[in-house]
Amino acid sequence: MKSVGEIAAENPAAIPIFERLQIDYCCGGKTPLSDACATAGITTDEFFATLNASPAAPEHGLDWSGRTLTELQNYLVERFHAHAREELDALNLLAAKVLGVHGSRRPELSRVAQLVKALTDDMLPHMMKEEIVLFPYVASVESGEPKACCFGSVENPVRMMMMEHEAVGELLAALRTTTSDFAPPEDACFSYRELYRRLGAFETETHEHIHLENNVHFPRAIEIERAVLV
Repeated sequence: MKSVGEIAAENPAAIPIFERLQIDYCCGGKTPLSDACATAGITTDEFFATLNASPAAPEHGLDWSGRTLTELQNYLVERFHAHAREELDALNLLAAKVLGVHGSRRPELSRVAQLVKALTDDMLPHMMKEEIVLFPYVASVESGEPKACCFGSVENPVRMMMMEHEAVGELLAALRTTTSDFAPPEDACFSYRELYRRLGAFETETHEHIHLENNVHFPRAIEIERAVLV
C-alpha cells in the first residue's frame, strides 16, 4: 500500500480530499494510505471511489514528474514563499487587531496571536535558508556541477528542513484546535471572520507547500546528488 505522500505526489487531485478528511499528507506523508483512511473513518475503497469521481482542480493539477528541480524550486519560491511572507505579515496585523477588540471576551484570541507570531518566527528564517543555501546547491547538483558546501551531503539540510516542517505542522494543528476548526463565533465581526478564513486558507496552502518539498523535492534532490557524486 502506497503512502499518502506518494499518492499526493502522483495524483494531486488527492490533495483536496486529504484536506477534507484532515489526513496529514505533508509532514505525515510516509503514513500508509490504509492507516490514514482507518484513522479518518473510511475504507481505502471509499477513498479511491471519491478520488476517481473528483476532477483535478486546476490549482492542484501541476505534475512535477517531468520537470526539473530547478523549475520546482522557482515555483516554490514564487508561489509559496512570496505569498507566505505577505500573508504572515497580514495575519499578524489582523490577529492583533481582532485581539485588541475582542480579546476581553474571547481569551483564545491571545493564543491565536501567539501562534501566528510563532509561525512567522519559524517560517521566515526557514524559507530564507532554503533560498540561500539549499536550493542553489540542489540547482548546481542538477546541472552536473555541484558547488562546494559546508554540510557534507544534501541529506543533512533536508533532515533539518523536515524537522522544521514538523514544527510548523504542529503550530498549524494548534491553531486549528484553538479556533475550533477555524469556526468564528456567530456574533463575530467581519475582521474576526476574515482572520479565521485566512488562517484556514493559509493552513491548506502551507500543507501543499510542505508536501511538495517533503514528498517531491527532497527525495529527488537526494537521489540526484547520489547519482552525480558517485
